[in-house]
Amino acid sequence: MARRLQAMGIEKYQDGFNLAIHESALNIPYSWKSPKVVFVNSMSDLFHKDIPLRFIQKVFKVMNDNPQHVFQILTKRADVLAKHSSKLNWGQNIWMGVSVENK
Repeated sequence: MARRLQAMGIEKYQDGFNLAIHESALNIPYSWKSPKVVFVNSMSDLFHKDIPLRFIQKVFKVMNDNPQHVFQILTKRADVLAKHSSKLNWGQNIWMGVSVENK
């Protein structure tokens, strides 16, 4: 998938699926005129161990600033989510999900 996106010239995937933070994307929801349901990180994980809490808080600020939209977040890292949860503002428009599996 990463090779395909690179071949298509999608700038965000120029480094494949190596961790990247795209702060400029945080401005996008402010420009939408009609309400949307947004899958925040369809090919990433906001609660990856190397994503700084400060960036996660910026994402939550955008979601809280835009209550007309519903933001869905999925993570496989319940431990990181639990660690940061109390430091985040959980608006009614933020839907959080955790993928759970066993070995």
